[in-house]
Amino acid sequence: MELKLDPKNRDDLLKLVYKSIYVLAFVFCLFKIYDFRHLNFGYTALPKFGSQFQEEALPELKLARPYVYEGPGYDGQFYAQLALRPSAKGEEIENAVDNHIYRARRILFSWTAWCLGLGNPEWVLQAYGWQNGLFWLLTGLLLLKWLPPNHWQNTLRFVATFFTAGLVYSFESALLDGPSLFLVALAVYFIDSQRSWIATGILGISGLGKETNLLAAIGLFKPSPDGKKRIPKFVVMACLAGIPFFFWFAYIYLEASDHSRSQVLGSGNFHIPFFGVFIAALQILKEGGETGFPSRTYLQFIALGSLLIQGLYLAVRPKPSSPWWRIGIAYTALMVILGPAVWEHLMATPRVLLPMTVAFNIVFSRRTWLLPVLLFANSLTFIALNSLEPRFIEEKIDYSAQSPLAYDPETDAYSNMEFTEGWSVVEGKSTQYWRWSSGDSIISFRLPGNQKVNAVFEFQPRTISPREIVLEVNGLQVWRMQSGGGYGEMQSIPFVINPGENTFRLFSPQPPERFGQDPRDLSFSLGDYALHLISVVSE
Repeated sequence: MELKLDPKNRDDLLKLVYKSIYVLAFVFCLFKIYDFRHLNFGYTALPKFGSQFQEEALPELKLARPYVYEGPGYDGQFYAQLALRPSAKGEEIENAVDNHIYRARRILFSWTAWCLGLGNPEWVLQAYGWQNGLFWLLTGLLLLKWLPPNHWQNTLRFVATFFTAGLVYSFESALLDGPSLFLVALAVYFIDSQRSWIATGILGISGLGKETNLLAAIGLFKPSPDGKKRIPKFVVMACLAGIPFFFWFAYIYLEASDHSRSQVLGSGNFHIPFFGVFIAALQILKEGGETGFPSRTYLQFIALGSLLIQGLYLAVRPKPSSPWWRIGIAYTALMVILGPAVWEHLMATPRVLLPMTVAFNIVFSRRTWLLPVLLFANSLTFIALNSLEPRFIEEKIDYSAQSPLAYDPETDAYSNMEFTEGWSVVEGKSTQYWRWSSGDSIISFRLPGNQKVNAVFEFQPRTISPREIVLEVNGLQVWRMQSGGGYGEMQSIPFVINPGENTFRLFSPQPPERFGQDPRDLSFSLGDYALHLISVVSE
């Protein structure tokens, strides 16, 4: 018996499927935002503070103790420090930021973080890290106006736009491009709603986030048979949109030192037309030739091609009646003159050109035979989703609230217990957590001072199947147990640790195994673990 649906029921079923995909997209986004939260550091790892800039960092930053990467870090660290000093003036903030005027003129999302964190330095740093996720979700909600869940074309374009590389990269490094896109999209929403003066105000605010956001002011111009009559109004609105940026820039320029004034422009951001594209292609070829053309080389060429396809389509298929097309073509012109510094490794370009990508997906032809072009132009989405994973960070158990024996007066800091080799990322929450071992794992702890200390290591072991677990402290076995599989009883293991570096090795003689669909090699896990420093060893 053949089951047939009448057209109305079929359409209703398809709409339900489309809506379900949208809901899943938002749920997946929420999950990923939470996934980037570290048990110890929260969202302070996202701005990518680098050790190279820590000597000149603000005192508030050092006291807040965010996660610090080895090396230079990335741009988000400077905007996060501006969030700690929202006035953006003073010798300390000028020294802490690599290019003070260039960074400080983009102050808006440092201000929002300061407000969300209520001025408390630790809260402000956390807020700066997670606010990108908030704006990401809000942008997705705005996209529903132009890409509602009522057709497979809209559904495809929504998912491709919502997870495009520019938004993902902005979130992963706590940058300004994702939040900026939200304000641009909000302005277009009001332009479409015939409320251009509100849109003008929003664009004026957005210029404080990134000066390139002001390119979206072209969306305020509405071509019509009497277009010449609209030009004066457009000029007035465009000038009004630029006023907040002009006054803020004048303020920070006049307040800055002579050294900061000499670094107003970012180096290598702009060049003659297509020079940056040409250099980027040559660089990809050069690096590919030196490394045997790994998959990364082809992905970079695909990313480069997808951006060029987006810009080319907007250029050859004008739709001046659409505010998104008008904004998209302005960013296409920007793409042409971007310099090598922006095109390098194709990490910054997808962020800078986010409005162009959104415009492309909204105005691109609905003809089915052009679907391969749409998919190729959105290959950035597939690349981004493949990289949307939190970077592994060693977990550190802070002893500042547990024992004065972990305090080092020379550094004015407390030691940390660090999970280094052989461990998976921590799972669970702050009140109930666990970490899996692949079978041979290391924990490090540095004891300050020059005296030995009695310590107790507590944890709940868990294994998938029967196996032995062994604990060695500085090469000496202090504990061994035979697990029958599943959860074991809470263990409390006493031992002595020495001044300086200590190594705790936990291992199982039996090989690791797989559990269900989990791709990891698992041997045992430690749950609710803690190291207690009890007392100094009597001589």
